[in-house]
Amino acid sequence: METTGKTIALEYQGRGLKLCNQRCRAWTHDYSYQGNGSTLSVAGCGIFSIVNASCWLTGVFQEPDELAQFSLDHGGRGDDGTDRPALLQAMMDTGLAREYGFSYRGDGLRNDLETLYAHLKAGNAALCNLRAGHIVALLDARERDGIRQVLAADPYSESTDSRVADHVREVVPGSKIISAIENKNGLTVGWQCSHALFWADLDIVRDFNLLYRL
Repeated sequence: METTGKTIALEYQGRGLKLCNQRCRAWTHDYSYQGNGSTLSVAGCGIFSIVNASCWLTGVFQEPDELAQFSLDHGGRGDDGTDRPALLQAMMDTGLAREYGFSYRGDGLRNDLETLYAHLKAGNAALCNLRAGHIVALLDARERDGIRQVLAADPYSESTDSRVADHVREVVPGSKIISAIENKNGLTVGWQCSHALFWADLDIVRDFNLLYRL
């Protein structure tokens, strides 16, 4: 079985999208934190999520390697969430955010879900955690069967993760990711199929940043 490459292309809601696949080990650009040797494949979820959100807002795919280097150069690389506002603010200060199709108003990490829902319904985007330690992009919102939901673009395609799976309401078929399962000896012992684009319960969202469409 062949694993999925660095990106996947699909159409959804009339938009052409190119989404990053963080599970692909070919993302080798340095993204170290305190000299730990991390690469984008290991720690680039925030970078990939900004790129995914930008592609949704503008239809243009920005290169993750270039944003990763910008983040390293402007103090945007830290533990999950702690330096996310710093990176967004640096993108605003340098004008890079405009190129990515959004503005950021410096309001940090938020948890008021009513504001988030209205923000997404208005055509904006957000970055958030669906589970601790991992950043995804939120692209849209809806209500189905009395349940409010958000459209998550997850670079690590965690639709099958036990912390997320029971909150998933719909997976987008064209966003399927095939990845190898390796044991501690580096042997491929199986394969996993997950999805990078899915609808999930609004109430699972934590620690989000609002991105405003230009």
